[in-house]
Amino acid sequence: MPIIDSLKLSSRLKWLGLIGVILAWSVIAVELSGTATLWIYNKREAVTALLWGFAQDSSYLTYALDEGGGRASQYSPTTPVTLLLVGLDFIPLLFSACILLRIGMFFLNFSIGEVLSERNKKNLWYAGVMYIVSPVVYPVVETLQGLALSIDLPAGQRILKFSFGFSSIVAFEIIEGVLLCLFSSIISDVLRCEDGE
Repeated sequence: MPIIDSLKLSSRLKWLGLIGVILAWSVIAVELSGTATLWIYNKREAVTALLWGFAQDSSYLTYALDEGGGRASQYSPTTPVTLLLVGLDFIPLLFSACILLRIGMFFLNFSIGEVLSERNKKNLWYAGVMYIVSPVVYPVVETLQGLALSIDLPAGQRILKFSFGFSSIVAFEIIEGVLLCLFSSIISDVLRCEDGE
């Protein structure tokens, strides 16, 4: 038990843990409040920007947006469709928030002296798996937004947008997830060694 005891005694680790909690949970607050503020106070501009993202796949939307001078005066989604678009827009943010919540919980446990614990191992494992899966969330949300938008579009102009790509950002997220899972496995092995002694 010397490894765990020596780590528990360090007050520096407690401060580092608290800083990690503050950083992780501050990012959650800023991301969610920023997006909510955008949708609350600039809904028209947010909807127009979203429509421009789909305009390349629909001549109807391209014409409506061009005629409206970028203001979408010719076309505006109905309230239920707008609510669907807003809700879907929050899914990637909520997914990222869940990852940061888990990482923040790891640091919170860290700050109270639970450095190598079963809870910390699980927090890192779940955060890592979610990081690995996160690149799939964005294309799925984009597909669902296109389908939600198609509810209001006339027949023949509906959108089915499906994308799958691999970029350096996607690779970075997957590597982050793998590293968190590896660190979780290291904690598991250390706990097993400690139990063996």
